[in-house]
Amino acid sequence: MTVDPLLVDVYPGDGRKDWHTFAAAGAPWCGAIFKASQGTRYRYDAWLHAERATFAEAAGERHGVDLFDGCYHFLDLAYDGVAQAELFVRVVEASGGERRGTLWGMVDVERGGQSVRDPSRALVEDRTREFAARYHELTGRTATLYGGELLRAVGVTDRLGCGRSAIALYGATLPADVVRRTGTDHEHLLLWQYRGTDPQTVGPAGYPLVAPGCGTAVDVSALVLPGGLAVLRAGLWAERPAA
Repeated sequence: MTVDPLLVDVYPGDGRKDWHTFAAAGAPWCGAIFKASQGTRYRYDAWLHAERATFAEAAGERHGVDLFDGCYHFLDLAYDGVAQAELFVRVVEASGGERRGTLWGMVDVERGGQSVRDPSRALVEDRTREFAARYHELTGRTATLYGGELLRAVGVTDRLGCGRSAIALYGATLPADVVRRTGTDHEHLLLWQYRGTDPQTVGPAGYPLVAPGCGTAVDVSALVLPGGLAVLRAGLWAERPAA
């Protein structure tokens, strides 16, 4: 069975990871996405800088070829999206910036951890569009929209100013209607996060639930972008980072 390229996403609470072991494992492991900031106050400079530097060292010349890094921001719907995008970009720049092998910035829009209880569709859409527009102004790149249950619950119908999507749905399959109800389509779907930190998560048949060098509790996503790594590389260079 052919397994899609796989990425992990991590945050400071996960601790340090062994990126040399991760890189040495080879395919299907192709990248890591790091939490950079949340809302307008939380930023994870020291951890982010150390993890990204170690990852880049482990990747070496493979960075941007078959190993990629990325950063994400948790969007707190209680605060202005423009200010949140500005914070995110500052933190990413302080950790080395967006380089040749760096994925588009990801905006994480989910229910858990929100300061706003039961946010409306209008609020979700407005804050996300604010973030996406300001990120594009500052970097020349289009953000990736990450989400799942909240986006479907409020009834979003598009990617809210983002260039592509990443969907969280833990389990063995990703039904077409779930993709549509998360406001996107398969043409613009970059990642499917099929494995969460819950040890009871069941993934697609033949897909690993544990990433090398990352312990047992880490989110795993499949790169489901049509065309795989070749299209990913071409897309990253089409929206080339400034540094």
